[in-house]
Amino acid sequence: MLFRSSLPLDVGAETETVPPHLRRAVTMRDVHCGFAGCIETDCQVHHIIPVAEGGKTYLENLTLGCKFHHLIAIHEWGWKIVLNPDGTKTTISPGGRVLRAHDPPRTAAA
Repeated sequence: MLFRSSLPLDVGAETETVPPHLRRAVTMRDVHCGFAGCIETDCQVHHIIPVAEGGKTYLENLTLGCKFHHLIAIHEWGWKIVLNPDGTKTTISPGGRVLRAHDPPRTAAA
C-alpha cells in the first residue's frame, strides 16, 4: 500500500510558485474560473493578493482564473477578485464596478 505524506494547506509560504497540493485543493474547491460569469475550467491558479504586495501562497489567497481573465482582465486591466467569507467571489473593476456571480464552492461528499 502506498502512503503519501500529509501536507498542510495553510502554511502561507512567501512564494509565487503554487505547490501541487495547493493547486489540487484550489481546483477541487473552485472547479472553474473565479471571474464573475465565467465557467471556463482550463484555468491557472491566481494569488488574490499578489506576493509582491505581501500576499502569501495559501488556500484562502488563491483562486482559479482562465487564461483571459487571469492574464488580461486581472494583470493587464486591473480587475480584482475577492474571496468572500461564505465562499462566494466578487469581481471588482478598476473603476469600482462590482460583479457578484459565483455560488459558494462545492463541499465534499459526506
